[in-house]
Amino acid sequence: MKTRAQLKYDLQQWSQQQRDANIVAHRVQNARILNGRVRRSRRKPRTASQQTPLDLLAIGDSWFEYPVYDNGPWPEETGIVAPVQLQSMGSPPPQILNLAQHGQATTAMLSWENQQTLQSVLEDGSWLNQETNLPDAILVSAGGDDVVGDQFVIYLDYGGGGLNVDRFNGALASVEASYKDLFAFRDLFAGGVPIIGHCYDYALPNGVVPACVQEAWLKPSLDFAGYDYSEGVAIVKTMIDMVYDMFAALAAQSKYSFTVIDTRGIITPNATSPTGWANEIHPRFGGFTALAAKFLAVLQAKFPGRI
Repeated sequence: MKTRAQLKYDLQQWSQQQRDANIVAHRVQNARILNGRVRRSRRKPRTASQQTPLDLLAIGDSWFEYPVYDNGPWPEETGIVAPVQLQSMGSPPPQILNLAQHGQATTAMLSWENQQTLQSVLEDGSWLNQETNLPDAILVSAGGDDVVGDQFVIYLDYGGGGLNVDRFNGALASVEASYKDLFAFRDLFAGGVPIIGHCYDYALPNGVVPACVQEAWLKPSLDFAGYDYSEGVAIVKTMIDMVYDMFAALAAQSKYSFTVIDTRGIITPNATSPTGWANEIHPRFGGFTALAAKFLAVLQAKFPGRI
């Protein structure tokens, strides 16, 4: 039986290969759709059911790319934007080029290497929107990996003070800077394309991890700093509310063309529920379905008749 470390390495390698494969598959599938659209236009106008689907770019972390089913290895994309989730919803369902990778902080997502990849796919001419030759929207899931994990203890006061708001605001400032850089990158290479993100949900610091993870993201730091489970739940709630407020402030500025989806309270706060938490920071498959439905509703409102 493989160790957790071996499983983690295997899934990281698989995810990188899948990301490369997604780029190729997106080009091939879009070429088929565009060729079919040309053939149909020669015969008769499209019906509502034959509308060109939305074509979206997705970037970010494990809420978009979770190569695990609940807590067990499952070498297939799951997560909000996966083929078995958002890509299967709507009429017609959207096309999504998913470049997200689990475990990515915003600073990793926007490294110069990743920005170079993003520039390449934005300029490759394979998008379904032939007027702009760009995606209809960019979906983002990022910020969680900047604060959870071993570094989580940095933001806790020891022995009962709770979340150190001043230090946590420092972490949020880094996330905000990354999003502002993303907006600037979008303005340069995909002007006019809206960006849609989310704020996560009230995670459970219960120490549960998937088969490919060796140590929990929240409970070890809370234990070290002297907090029990109920105190940890309250600390996490404060954090997520602050994350939402930061994103909402960005979304309130029209110049950023940014929408934040309020995903708080979507995941059932019960680890045994089909729509509950599989581990500390990831929902079960049914929870990802509920989150995908939230994205679907926002996309339907933003692009009426297209999804």
